[in-house]
Amino acid sequence: MVELPDRRRQAQRHRVRRPRRRPEGRRAEGHGGRPQRPGLQGLQDIRAADDYLAQAQASGGGRGPGGGDEYSSDKYYLAFFGEPSETEQFMVEFGGHHAAYNITYYKDDVSLSPLTAIEPQTFELNGTSYAPLNDKRDTTMAAIASLSESELAKAEISGSFDDLLLGPGNDGPFPDPEGVVVGDLSQEQQDKVTAMIRTWVDDLDEEAAEALVAEYVSAYDETYLGWSGATDIDNEETYVRVDGPAVWIEFSNQGGIVLDGVHQHTIFRDETADYGWK
Repeated sequence: MVELPDRRRQAQRHRVRRPRRRPEGRRAEGHGGRPQRPGLQGLQDIRAADDYLAQAQASGGGRGPGGGDEYSSDKYYLAFFGEPSETEQFMVEFGGHHAAYNITYYKDDVSLSPLTAIEPQTFELNGTSYAPLNDKRDTTMAAIASLSESELAKAEISGSFDDLLLGPGNDGPFPDPEGVVVGDLSQEQQDKVTAMIRTWVDDLDEEAAEALVAEYVSAYDETYLGWSGATDIDNEETYVRVDGPAVWIEFSNQGGIVLDGVHQHTIFRDETADYGWK
């Protein structure tokens, strides 16, 4: 087992309970006017993008082999790890080429670790316009853009990243924190970081999301905002990270695989409670 740094052990001792109850609350309007949670709508839009890529490849409009025949909204799968139980830990995974939601349940607690990606950033399919991950792109760039030149210099992470550091095939360990301390920023800048975090946390039900946001904000004196490579949404070297005692978010631009232009890979993890906990 990986030994947690002191700040993460402290966060683990003070973990907020994540209720599984799904109360009524604010909801995003889905395509066709259906009220939906942001996570569900985002997943549906990502699956639509996979259909768009499949059509591009089939018509010869793609730039190369890309993901082969893996692109399809139908090629998403549901898996259970462990026996579903009200008293014992188990995990549910739903995923395909550009999304994987790993949801771990234990009694009244739930931990969500979604990996989300998209190519292209915007597209039109069957008369409907899509912009998956647009909220994540906008809030991430806004948080970085709010930094002064000196803060931007402090926030630069050593090394370069051509993809997620702790994504598929590399669960950990979490690295030592780098970047500018969020607690040292102005309230307006901190609010932009909070808005960024919310776009991932809001994939959970409203009550659980609010509990997590409150926990993460309370640890801003030990939370770091960092970047590497570039800070432009159109630059394929752009990489942004939020790293706290618990919250971990990566936003990584990628070069086009099937189509020209950049696209994104992102991941949200809870460093004290993802993929199960003791």
